[in-house]
Amino acid sequence: MNEHASRPIPVPATHPSLWQALRARLVPQGANILMLSVYIGIIITMVSAVLGRAALTDFQFHGTIICLSAMLALNALLEDSERWLGLRRAHVLHLLVNGTLMLAATWLGLAAPTFLPYLLFMLIGQAIVMFGAWRGLLIAAVLYGAWLAVLLGRGMAPANVAGNAISVGMGVVFTALFCSVILGYSRQREQAEALAGQLRRANGELAAARQREQELAVAQERLRLARDIHDGLGHHLTVLNVQLQAAAKLIERDPARAAAAIATSREVAQAAMDEVRQSVAAMRRTPLDGRTLDEALAALVREFDARSPLSAAFALHGALPPLAPSVAMTLYRAAQEGLTNAQKHAAAQHVAIELRCDPPQLALKVSDDGRSSQNGKGFGLAGLRERAELLGGTLSAGPRADGGFELCIELPV
Repeated sequence: MNEHASRPIPVPATHPSLWQALRARLVPQGANILMLSVYIGIIITMVSAVLGRAALTDFQFHGTIICLSAMLALNALLEDSERWLGLRRAHVLHLLVNGTLMLAATWLGLAAPTFLPYLLFMLIGQAIVMFGAWRGLLIAAVLYGAWLAVLLGRGMAPANVAGNAISVGMGVVFTALFCSVILGYSRQREQAEALAGQLRRANGELAAARQREQELAVAQERLRLARDIHDGLGHHLTVLNVQLQAAAKLIERDPARAAAAIATSREVAQAAMDEVRQSVAAMRRTPLDGRTLDEALAALVREFDARSPLSAAFALHGALPPLAPSVAMTLYRAAQEGLTNAQKHAAAQHVAIELRCDPPQLALKVSDDGRSSQNGKGFGLAGLRERAELLGGTLSAGPRADGGFELCIELPV
């Protein structure tokens, strides 16, 4: 295969036609669409000057046409000057030069019946749009006064100047009011669009935050289920494993005790299945349903003592206050974890659970007399430590100096 066959075929760049370029220049889009009326006004004034040429000398006619042509060119280059000079400088230069050209064209073409006075309206409208209502009105007053001064300077009779002042002044007032209203509407629309944009961005951020919150909730729920399955199901499976090992050792020399161990294993397996169902049902029921924490712990210890070769005991010190469900469940899971670990420790014969209420702290200790190679690590202990820290408490676990292993969790109440 030819290695050049896969190369893309270059597409020649397309350039806008002359008509498209002129249309883009002379028919601006967006906020400058009103510039089209300025072009039309200047062109009509030029046509009227041509039609009234008989009343003008060659110097006056050509000077008027040159001034109007320069105004047309400057308006066409307004967007470019804004990019080159910046908005404020470009606008000041635009009004200064165009105002001078308008006054010069009025001076030169005053003898002809042209539309020169109406160029004053266009400049006033541009001044208000460029500089705002109040500054635009001040510029309008200056242009209007300069235009009247040109009429007087050209020798027009004061009575005629007064008549023009009234008729053109009414047009100036109407133009100023109209452009001020349009400017206010335009700014309100821009503000509304800006607020709508902010609202869209805020909605997007809110949707993203909601998505993150949902993802975090899912992650937290998964972690909670993992902890509960480990603390609950892991406890039952450990007891089941111990019972099955005992049954395997006793099945030949003591079938009756082996059968009892198997029966206990069956009960433990059933309890594990029940807890799995509870976990799948989003933990709608918990071991604490309908019971206080001390009652649930006492029942847990009795069940453990009956099913495990270890002896177990439970003691409560102090009056137990009403507990938040999260606090009670964390302490219950800590007791389960302590009992589960006790069965894993070598030479363990006894395990004790002690619940001590000493406001504002509530402490639960699980201690056994076995030998452990653990040092307070493992998934179960890590999960319990996270639970305790979320509730503002602490958890410690490790071998005791006098032998055995101890798990201690303290939570505020």
